[in-house]
Amino acid sequence: MLLAMLCLGGCALLRPVEPELLPPLLHIAPSLLGERTVEQRLVIRWPGGERSMEAVLEIAGDRLQLVALTFGMRLMSLEYDGVTVRAERALPMLPSGERMTNDLLMIAAPLDTLRRALPENWRVTESKNEQQNTLRREIAQGDEIWGVIDYASDTASPWQGRVEFTHTEGYQLILDSHEL
Repeated sequence: MLLAMLCLGGCALLRPVEPELLPPLLHIAPSLLGERTVEQRLVIRWPGGERSMEAVLEIAGDRLQLVALTFGMRLMSLEYDGVTVRAERALPMLPSGERMTNDLLMIAAPLDTLRRALPENWRVTESKNEQQNTLRREIAQGDEIWGVIDYASDTASPWQGRVEFTHTEGYQLILDSHEL
């Protein structure tokens, strides 16, 4: 247990961001992501550190649930119904349940759905790299890029393979996923 607490302590080193520089909680119905159960390895990197955890994500009807574990200990569970996030955390750690939900929605939502859900003055663009068979999403507020999502394939599937979400404020979320 002490080892798990020490491993997670570094997550608090993420640089705080002014709330107005973050998008508010997105309102995307989980059913738009498709019903599924996905095993994921989540890695959070920030300058000077990295933490990883195992997670199971389930989307059924209008409910998205995520349970994250490390060393067999439950770190976080969250439930999202398209409007509200209910999160429980065993230890204080960043990102928050709302922020993790937003990151997952930005990664997983179909492009048109994400565009409609982003607040005014926020935009998302997608581009394919034909040579590398990859896809990139850029999320911006006004003219400032806020985050870049790189998919390991040009299908933009967050449910199989690797997705890397790099935030310009200094952290990166890496998902290695396998749909069950």
